[in-house]
Amino acid sequence: MRYYVIWGVFGIFLFSSLQAQTPGEPVEGVQESVAPAATENKSALAATRFTGNLNEAVLHKSVLDYSLPGEIQTVSQKCVAGESDECYFALKTYENSTNVPEAAAANLELAILSLQRGLIKQALQHIEKSVTLNPDDPFAQLTKGWILFSAGKYKKARNAFEDLFYLTADFEYVSSAKLGTALSWYFSGKKEKAAAELQYLYTSNPYTISFVSYMLGRIASEVKSAKKLAPVFLQQSLSHDEKNYAAAELFAQLSAKEKNKLHAWQYYATLYSLDPQNPSLAKKIDDYRREFGDKSIDYLFYLRLEQPIVHTMPSTPSPKVKMALYANRIQQPQELLFAAVMGSGVTRINDDKLGEILRIPAYIEKTISFNPQTGGVDVKDARGHVEFSAKRPFILSTDKEKYTLLVRNVRAENIFAANLSDKELKGSLTVIPTANGFKLINTVYAEDLIPALLATQAQNVKQPAALTALAVVFRSALLQAIQNNEQAAYHITDNDDDFHFEGINLIFKDLLDASKTSSQIRLTEAQAGFYTGCGVVTADGLANTASKPGYVFSPANISKYILSNPPADLYSRPQDPTQWSGIKWMYLYDAKEITNRLSYKQKIGKLRAITPVRYTPTGRILSVQFVGSKATYETQTPQETEFVLSAGTMRSNLFDIVPIYKGKNIKSVLVRGYDTGLGEGLCLHGADGLAKQGADYMAIIKYYFPQARILNTATGTVK
Repeated sequence: MRYYVIWGVFGIFLFSSLQAQTPGEPVEGVQESVAPAATENKSALAATRFTGNLNEAVLHKSVLDYSLPGEIQTVSQKCVAGESDECYFALKTYENSTNVPEAAAANLELAILSLQRGLIKQALQHIEKSVTLNPDDPFAQLTKGWILFSAGKYKKARNAFEDLFYLTADFEYVSSAKLGTALSWYFSGKKEKAAAELQYLYTSNPYTISFVSYMLGRIASEVKSAKKLAPVFLQQSLSHDEKNYAAAELFAQLSAKEKNKLHAWQYYATLYSLDPQNPSLAKKIDDYRREFGDKSIDYLFYLRLEQPIVHTMPSTPSPKVKMALYANRIQQPQELLFAAVMGSGVTRINDDKLGEILRIPAYIEKTISFNPQTGGVDVKDARGHVEFSAKRPFILSTDKEKYTLLVRNVRAENIFAANLSDKELKGSLTVIPTANGFKLINTVYAEDLIPALLATQAQNVKQPAALTALAVVFRSALLQAIQNNEQAAYHITDNDDDFHFEGINLIFKDLLDASKTSSQIRLTEAQAGFYTGCGVVTADGLANTASKPGYVFSPANISKYILSNPPADLYSRPQDPTQWSGIKWMYLYDAKEITNRLSYKQKIGKLRAITPVRYTPTGRILSVQFVGSKATYETQTPQETEFVLSAGTMRSNLFDIVPIYKGKNIKSVLVRGYDTGLGEGLCLHGADGLAKQGADYMAIIKYYFPQARILNTATGTVK
């Protein structure tokens, strides 16, 4: 197994790049098996493979109806406005309406809202009434099964899911019911029956393949005769969705039990980098660091370069960006203890007051180290002799703009706080001594930076028009950041929300071309953001398909939309049918870990309810209230919610929650979601899809930024 570092837009993701069997490759020595029904069978945990041979018409067909009775639709607007109490009590006035469709819809909405509030009995009463009033509604019947499951009434939940099959054979409903049945078997202790249902889903539903693989791995780890299969399923889970936190966590635990110290160190390093305040993880990390000593950082497989790779790269004069290097997941540049620097051309060290201090030949390395005795920074030669010491900032730059600087072998007090990989840079490097080390700031032309940003954010995008459109987005955001932070020490970080920089050593010609083609184009009067994968509807209400659904906001419709199948013409549809995790995803989280992360802000006791408080008009969650036995805490941003639920690994803020109760307290949390990020700005894979249909980069920009003004800086014209 091999590890590498993935630095996401919103934080650090250090996950396994696993040499696992991929769909289509049977596990060596294990006969392929598909269990068609939930029967007790010792072969239920036999490893299987996803062939991808699916009925496309069935897979992408959606029959979901989002219409609401007029009064219920009006009341639902109070929910999107953040008036949760008003929404709840307004719906209560219609639960006994003489208008049957109105009463059925009101009780369905109230069932979901009651579950969110931790009012389990009320949720069960409302959903029962909704099903009674509208017995032919498959969504109400499906919701009944999930609420019974949430309440821990597993046998009744299975019966409810089974009753659904008499109402519909639609893929969306049947798959959800099958999954609910599998989880009901699992949480009631019938693991083999759960595995049989899960294997059916594994071979038929690409949208749940990562989650199902994780559950099969979890079951295998708990069944003595199947323990050897657990790593296989977990590897597959992460190969289909690298952000499956629970799968990485179980890998760490299994590696520790098997005394595989190297893998345990790597997996726990993954988790600790995401949740560095976790005392349990901190202890494990300390134990393994003592075990490996000075070599511990080398086993994390940070990128290491001996010499500059690019050597020379033509510069494009443009506004200069000051980018702080080696920032942590909350974008604070780390105080470094050591760094080595090498230029591909003659490099000068300059001090503002003293002028030129050193002139260094090409490819000669100098080291920069913090001196705790003097509180300054020492520049040393290859033999360790100090050539220059400073307590004020100094600058390294090459004698010609076309040359590059390589920063390598960086060390910090906390080796997990930032991606400490080597980075090749354009422009100059400012070293700023601090009380406990030094910080590095790269000053570079914006146009020279854009190809490197494309390299990290558009790895799977090949269409030139899509790359060029993203280049415009980056340029616009960079120029806005320069303007917004004009007086600050730096404009952005290398781990910024909108930018992610790993070095110009990653760029290719198509990325340079994308930047050059659009060099005179920028957006004005628009927030120039982007996100990777998009569902059917963006946060702005744009459709990523020619067949936009008649989506109307309500708590029930959010869950219905998340259940829905992406249409066949979805612009961001992946070519590989097993890689849908950027569009639809599902995770299972431990309630104890959620309350532990909440305790960094406030101790709430046992988790009793998870209640969305504020929504966007399209149903994205802006804030969540976590209700405990001792206190209540409300998150203020989608990013904070994401961290509390998933240590920052959840894909977007468009999701619903199925709390899994044990008595009054939540034991686990099932989160079902759609697309990535905040859904604002340019959808990268959607842009790729539009480009495949023949759209040029300007058409893509106009599609995702319909209200933006497009400025041509060469002519001064605005569209």
